[in-house]
Order: sequence, then C-alpha cells, then structure tokens
Amino acid sequence: MKTREKHTGMLLAAAALATAFTCTAFTVSAAEEQEMRTVETDKGEVEIPVNPEKIVSDYYLGEFLAVDVKPVIASPYSLSNKFLEEYIDGIQAMNVTSAETSLEMIVAEQPDLIVTITEADYEKYSAIAPTVYIEDGKRSDEELFLYIADLVGKEDEAQAYVDDFNTRVMDAKEEIQGIVGDQTVSIVEVWPQQIYTMGSHFARGGSILYDMWDLKAPEKVQEEMVDGDTAYEVVSLEALPEYTGDFILYGVLADTDSSFVEDSQLWNNLDAVKNGKVLSYEQVSFMHRDPITLNAQLDIFLDFFRGFED
Repeated sequence: MKTREKHTGMLLAAAALATAFTCTAFTVSAAEEQEMRTVETDKGEVEIPVNPEKIVSDYYLGEFLAVDVKPVIASPYSLSNKFLEEYIDGIQAMNVTSAETSLEMIVAEQPDLIVTITEADYEKYSAIAPTVYIEDGKRSDEELFLYIADLVGKEDEAQAYVDDFNTRVMDAKEEIQGIVGDQTVSIVEVWPQQIYTMGSHFARGGSILYDMWDLKAPEKVQEEMVDGDTAYEVVSLEALPEYTGDFILYGVLADTDSSFVEDSQLWNNLDAVKNGKVLSYEQVSFMHRDPITLNAQLDIFLDFFRGFED
C-alpha cells in the first residue's frame, strides 16, 4: 500500500474551518438538479451527480487530468507539479490565505462535486456540494486512479491508461535490469539540514524502480523501505554511505542550501558521485504519484539508465 504525503501548509486548517462559515451561508449546489448515483466512499455512501461538471479537489489533480477531466479549482500544491503544466490552463488555484477565503472561493463556483483528502474539512465541504473524502494511503496508486476515474464515469479510459503505462514499464524491464545488473539504486533527498532516504512507498518513482523493475536498493533501504513498510528515514551525513547505492536519484527541496551535502568530502567520495551515476530530479514534481507524473518519471528513468548502456 502506498502512502501519499500530506502537505499541511497547502491544506485547510481544521480549527479555522470550524469558525469560517455557517452552513446557511452556502449556495445550493447545482448537483440538486442533476441525475444522481450512489457511490461508496471512505465516509460511507454518498450521492453524487452521474456526470459532474464542476469539480473541486484540494489534493488530487493528475488523476482527473489523465482522463481529460479538468477541475475548476485545485490546490496550489497540485498545480505546482511541473509534469502537469500543459494540462492546467484555466484551473483556478485554491485561495489558501485562510479557511474563509478558500470556502468563499468554492461557494462562488457552485461545484457539483468536491473531492478531498482532508477529513477535517468533510462536513464543511459537504454543506456546499456532494463530497467524496479519500483516505490518505488506503489505496495503491492504480486503485486510487481507477476510483477517482469512476467518480466521473471514466473508468474505461483510466483502465486503458493503466494498461498502457504497465506495458511501457514492463517492456523496458529486461533492458533496464540488463543495464543495472547487480548494482543498487537509491533515492536521496535534501531538505534544510536534513537528508531523507526512501524506497518504494514514498513517491519519487520508487514503485517503478523497485516494485515493477525489481531493481535492488542498498541493504538497509531494501529491508526497511522496500520489503518493509517504512516510508522514509532521516539519516545523518555520516550514515549516508549505508543508504546510497551505485546509482543515486537526488532531489533538493526548493530554496534549500544543499552545500552541507554536496560540498562534503563524504558525498564526493561516494561511488555513484565519482562515477557520474547521479540523477538530479525536480523535487516538487517527484513528490507526486499521479498517472501523468508516473509516466513522466518513467521517461526520465529510461533516458538516465540508457545512458549507461554498453
């Protein structure tokens, strides 16, 4: 089971929501005039429109865009994903200045469906329009995509997308395994004065590398973050050699001074660094795991590993 990261700075604060509005202030949803159907959600059965036309999502975005459905409002966090840039024209960024401004914006759009990752906001959203709460980490990436696609009647399109992606990954598996051989692959990310390592449970394309291609991670990562359930670990610079492999995928949080790693003798003595086997990635985009992002990550991985083909 995969675990999505929660970026609380981008999501609405529950305490503020409690005082932002009363339900009587909400405009009646357009969904009341549409044909409805009942769907199972993580909050029980909910009636939603058969063909929702105005959708708001405070987290999920690439899942909708992959089946040609464009929400009217999406979170700034999702809209910051560079892999989605060509698809997001016309989508409004949710005003997260305060809980009140966010809700005012949603009410003004009169949506007929809201999809949220934020359980604390469920009742407030439900007073505006039919709301589907999706529990973080309950579904695999594929299950989540198919579930969201079903909400908008696009399950066939989503399945075709999944089938095409899986085919692309598996068609390259033997080739990539032949290039990598018994070398190990690791993922390292630098945040302010912290170093993160991760395996297959924390986006960054780990599901492709380890779950689908069966590439091996360094022993500690393999045991804890691929075969085990640990999503990530924060490690010291001194411990980095135990968590880095022959290949390193390397990301740096925006506006972070990563010199404490990159200027260190320890980093520069790592085999992957000395051998030019480091793939630097754009950290914000790699934090996502929607279908469009996974396809883009696949392309990046193919280009990277093929650069070391004999």
